[in-house]
Amino acid sequence: MTEIPSKRVVINLEHEFDLRKRTEKRCDRLLFFIHPTEEKLIAAPIELKSGKASESDVTEKLKNSLNFTAQIAPVSIRAQIVYIPILFEGRGVKWTNPKGVKQLKVSVHGKRLQILTGRCGRSRNLARALFG
Repeated sequence: MTEIPSKRVVINLEHEFDLRKRTEKRCDRLLFFIHPTEEKLIAAPIELKSGKASESDVTEKLKNSLNFTAQIAPVSIRAQIVYIPILFEGRGVKWTNPKGVKQLKVSVHGKRLQILTGRCGRSRNLARALFG
């Protein structure tokens, strides 16, 4: 994660949900950092799938994780956080509607967010997903 700003917080969401006795599906990690050029707080829930990722499973995990992120953020900054949901998969996505549009999206707090995707195990995949 050398391309990601050194001042960052990474939370193991599975551990956090277990500590809070929350049973809903959740992502693997949550990354917080200040964007280096835009000076905005970024919250990036990250789902890791080594095999084929189910569209519905991924969107449910990311939605629950985004809601959790908003709940733990101070009320004074919630509206200023930039949410960037990310999926890293190993063998593609299993689409609910194989003939439909091939984009993963999730709705949270009245916003429709595109889920950024990348392949597991590729170098710089997190930096590419976040910064293009």
